[in-house]
Amino acid sequence: MILSIPRIRIDNIDDICVLICYLIYSLGCPLSKSQLAEITSLEEAVNYFDFSAALDKARGHLCIETDVDGTEVYTNTPTGIKAAKDLGASLPLSVREKMFSEAVRVYTRDAMKKKDSFLSVRYIKNADSTCTVGITVMDENAARKKYYVEVAAKDEREAELIKQKLKTEPKAFSKYLDDYFIKE
Repeated sequence: MILSIPRIRIDNIDDICVLICYLIYSLGCPLSKSQLAEITSLEEAVNYFDFSAALDKARGHLCIETDVDGTEVYTNTPTGIKAAKDLGASLPLSVREKMFSEAVRVYTRDAMKKKDSFLSVRYIKNADSTCTVGITVMDENAARKKYYVEVAAKDEREAELIKQKLKTEPKAFSKYLDDYFIKE
């Protein structure tokens, strides 16, 4: 008997609206429609047409579209932030974790292309006030991900300290990982 891992599936438009707000809130940065579509399509979790309907429903009330460096992106309104905080916790933990990891991957990939950076750090506050810090290190010579690490932090203050430390010394962190995993 082969056991299969159940896929994430979100069909309710209101739940998709909350997921959109949650993704923007959890990353702490605006996301474009194409980024949101790519993230929510992980494992075919959300049908594209349901996603588009949810984004249309959320636009103006839960999130607003703005221009950042020539790209149309979505940010949460105060109501969207409240929905992300209050209702985001009602999304199953497995959905939140998978979507957060995918959001970090997509955002980091796109940010690295624009900013020619090789390290991205994002964190999300969990329902129990702990935080999950997602750290992506890109290979400086090839346009591919080299490491993705998730770190648990006891609270937002600790997560922010980790983020600032890594942003201050990104090459030292990358060297540490290389020395730990690759050094012979």
